[in-house]
Amino acid sequence: MRKGLLAGLLALAAVLVAVAALLLRAPRKSNSLASPVAATGAARPAAVASPVQTPTATVTAGPAKHSARTATPTKAAPVWTVDKAASRLTFRAVMNGQPFDGVFRSWDAQIAFDPHNLATSRATLTVDTTSALTGQPIKDAALPNSEWLATTAFPQATMVTRLITQTGPGRYQASADVHIRGVAWRTTVPFTVVISHDDGRMQSTLTLDRRTFGIGEGPFRSPAPVDPLVQVSLRLVAKKSR
Repeated sequence: MRKGLLAGLLALAAVLVAVAALLLRAPRKSNSLASPVAATGAARPAAVASPVQTPTATVTAGPAKHSARTATPTKAAPVWTVDKAASRLTFRAVMNGQPFDGVFRSWDAQIAFDPHNLATSRATLTVDTTSALTGQPIKDAALPNSEWLATTAFPQATMVTRLITQTGPGRYQASADVHIRGVAWRTTVPFTVVISHDDGRMQSTLTLDRRTFGIGEGPFRSPAPVDPLVQVSLRLVAKKSR
């Protein structure tokens, strides 16, 4: 009887061991969202959240598109043909307190002018210095000499405009380079213009100091007897070329 009881107890113990083994092998349920603890008892390190990456668009640069229209080249100012018979280039000087007048009989003017397009407007005046005439024999004989216009060495005088601006209705001024007797001088030339259809009239008076260009050397260098200031006037009639 004792042997039967002992055998029963051993069988029951074997069943309990088997049940315990099954319980140990089954995964434990947890209400937490955390990861299960390892059998060693050490907690797994918490995962480090990766930084949020904002998606970026890749832009491929293509050729630039010009929305603005290509600028139209500025049209050149029209050319004007000078009516030499109706135009005059004159000068006035003073000797011994008495004014006297003279004229240049040979000269040429190349003109392009548009009051609405001064940026491309320009003028070049070329004067034949041998053509100076006062109508007074003594003065006319002296003018070509080296003390005065020195026409053999310097047969031409020129004026070339650089920039033309408007100063009022029908009034303008030109920054210009003047060359006389080999001397260059930059000055401002005032002038007026009246245009009617294709006909134009221009007038200008410029005061020069003859000593700037070495005109009137020797005994005439001092103010007496010839005044150092000389007025040069241009009255020009021209027609617009088509």
